[in-house]
Amino acid sequence: MKWTAFIERLFKEAEPYLEVRGDMLHTRVAHERALALTAGEGGDRGIVEPAIVLHDVGWSKVDPEKISMAFGVHADGKAAAREVNRIHEIRGAVIAGRILASLSYDKRLTERIVRIIERHDSGTETDSIEEKLVKDADKLWRYSKRGFWSEIQRQGVDPVFFHERLARRREEWFITPTALRMAAEDLVRRTKELKIPEGPSPEA
Repeated sequence: MKWTAFIERLFKEAEPYLEVRGDMLHTRVAHERALALTAGEGGDRGIVEPAIVLHDVGWSKVDPEKISMAFGVHADGKAAAREVNRIHEIRGAVIAGRILASLSYDKRLTERIVRIIERHDSGTETDSIEEKLVKDADKLWRYSKRGFWSEIQRQGVDPVFFHERLARRREEWFITPTALRMAAEDLVRRTKELKIPEGPSPEA
C-alpha cells in the first residue's frame, strides 16, 4: 500500500473515534501542519503522520459532560482538565496501538507512536524530534484559520480575547523554530481578519 493511501486508511480507521467530539477537522489541519513541520525540521514521517492522525482518538472514551466542564468557558479548574487529558491520552494510546496492529504496521514504529500519543498533551519532556513535531502540530491548529474560528465557536469566547491569549502563549507552547514561525505568521493573518491595529510582529 502506498504511503498516502495508508494515511487515508488511518483517517478512515480513526473516523468513528474522532466523530464523537467532532475532531476530524482538527486532525486534518494538524496533519497538514505536521507535514509542514517535518519539511522544516526533519523527523520520520513514519512516526509523525500516524501519531498525529491517531492522537485524539481517546476522546471517544471520555464522558462528553466532563469534557465541557474541563475546557473553554465551562472550565471547572485545572484538575478536571488534567484528569480528562490523561484519560484521552491513555485510552487513545491503546486504541492507536490496536489500529496499527490491525494494519500490520511496523512494531518498532508503533511502540514509538503509542508512546507519543500517551503523553502528547500532558508530557513536558520530549524524547525525539518526532514527539516535538506532534506536540507542535497539535497546538498549531488553534492558530490556523479553520482552527481559530472553530475554537471561538466551540469555546464561546471573544475572538480578540482568544487572539491575545494565543499571542501570549506562543513562546510557551511551541518547541521547534518552525512551529514558532508558523504560529507568528498565523497570528498576523488573524490580526488582519479581526482588523486589530498591528503592533510589532511577534519574533519567530
